[in-house]
Amino acid sequence: MMMQLLLVDDEMNVADTLADTIPWHSIGIDTVHKAYSSAEALNLLNMHEIDIVITDVRMPEMDGLELARRIFLYWKHIKCLLLTAHADFEYAQAAIKHNIQGYMLKPIDDKELVRQLSAVVDTIRTERENESNYNRAMAAMRHHLPRIQAELLQSLLQGTRMTETKLAEQLKLLELPVGIGQDIFMMLVRFKERLCDYNSFEISLMEYAIGNMAKETFQDHFDTWYCRDVHEYLAFALIPRDASDGSSLEHLNRLANQFQMNVQRFLKMPISVLSGQAGRFPDEVTKMYNNLLLLFGRRFGDDKDLPVYIAGRGEMAAIGTLVSLYEPPLFVHLMEAGHWEAVSAKLHAVMNELETDWSESSEQLTEAFFAIFSAFSYIAHKSGRNLADLIGAEYVLGKELQPARTVKHLREWTVSVLDTFRRNARNETRSARASAVKEAQKFIISHLSGDLSVQMISDVLNMHPAYLSRLYKLETGENISDYIARLKMEKVVLLLKTSTKKIYEISIEVGYQNPHYFIKLFKKHFGFTPQEYRNMNM
Repeated sequence: MMMQLLLVDDEMNVADTLADTIPWHSIGIDTVHKAYSSAEALNLLNMHEIDIVITDVRMPEMDGLELARRIFLYWKHIKCLLLTAHADFEYAQAAIKHNIQGYMLKPIDDKELVRQLSAVVDTIRTERENESNYNRAMAAMRHHLPRIQAELLQSLLQGTRMTETKLAEQLKLLELPVGIGQDIFMMLVRFKERLCDYNSFEISLMEYAIGNMAKETFQDHFDTWYCRDVHEYLAFALIPRDASDGSSLEHLNRLANQFQMNVQRFLKMPISVLSGQAGRFPDEVTKMYNNLLLLFGRRFGDDKDLPVYIAGRGEMAAIGTLVSLYEPPLFVHLMEAGHWEAVSAKLHAVMNELETDWSESSEQLTEAFFAIFSAFSYIAHKSGRNLADLIGAEYVLGKELQPARTVKHLREWTVSVLDTFRRNARNETRSARASAVKEAQKFIISHLSGDLSVQMISDVLNMHPAYLSRLYKLETGENISDYIARLKMEKVVLLLKTSTKKIYEISIEVGYQNPHYFIKLFKKHFGFTPQEYRNMNM
């Protein structure tokens, strides 16, 4: 990665001497240009891909600082170094900006010039490498942009929530033309042919073709954003281009029919299309989608001949679901991962929604109970236990479903059962940790004469060394390396008191092949050498 340099000085001999005497190529400079005025320098900058400019400060007509300012204005990637006399030092120092990397005093010291210029070259290389990595990442993202856009829409359809700030950042990054709080329309498209008769590549081609057809059909009035949902439907978010246009629904009705006919005519794919009323993005996206799913079954059923249906406002308002119970992450997944605080927060959200929106609905209350009960059962069975044995008296099936009578009863029951699960999980974790510590200690004791290390012990226990060290410290309050050293020293003390073995023999017996190192460790631990300790205890 060679670079081009421009030397600017109204003293021709200074520019010529620098150009001829400095080993530019060894620094990373391939081509050196010379200019004897700022005007000439600007001409050369327009003609060549300059990377670095070294300019004198004091020059007639346009000085070096003004030249640097213009360079920063028009060629922000170019780095500048200033040449200044002692008389101008404070003036130049105070003016360091506009991508000026530093300054050098005249007469110029060649070594200092090479040092500063090498640093600038390294800076440019780093910037180019970072820019290259960024461009590669952006190119990869753009290549996969439709898939990533579809994944975001699918997660929103399933009820995933995020902060407005985070969602706005994602919408901008993915170049999606929808704003927080904007009214949008939803549309579902169902293939009339059996998708199981096609392979994944063929299905992807069908999706791509229909997505492009939708974009072409709706583009005058709507931006389109789509994904394939879990039911094998194509779900479209239709975003009005003109929010002030009150005829968006009218356009939608007309274009939905046109879209269905275009797909039938040009792609030879029979489809059914269902669209509904407008809703607020993102708050009402999941509700709109679930409404359309239910209406699809009601209005189309298994009929393959009905092409298009536009849902009325009354139909959209009549359907509701217990949103917080089914929005991801699901209750069972949070329990499976042991995220107990998140589990409690989700249960709290479900109970609040029941109290606020479904206080008169015993059906939603029963639905919530069975969904939570099912999750509890799954987690219990996965751990090899029966739910009835785990929660005891709180097991309520066969007792008239008392927790499903009121939200208060359900809240109390779920809190109690969740506490039982949490305690059980903590006990299992403690038991597993204690077992791992005991296994480590057993191995250490039986291999005390060897050259023990945390890596060796972790390999035997199939654990990462960092995890083993952290776990041991949490459980015992002592570092595992300190435990090993303590046991070795305890054995040394015993041998010093009860045997006549020489010091070097004891050193080897407890795993220290270097007696001098062993003596140093012993003295650090006890304050005496091994021989001094033996003499005191004879």
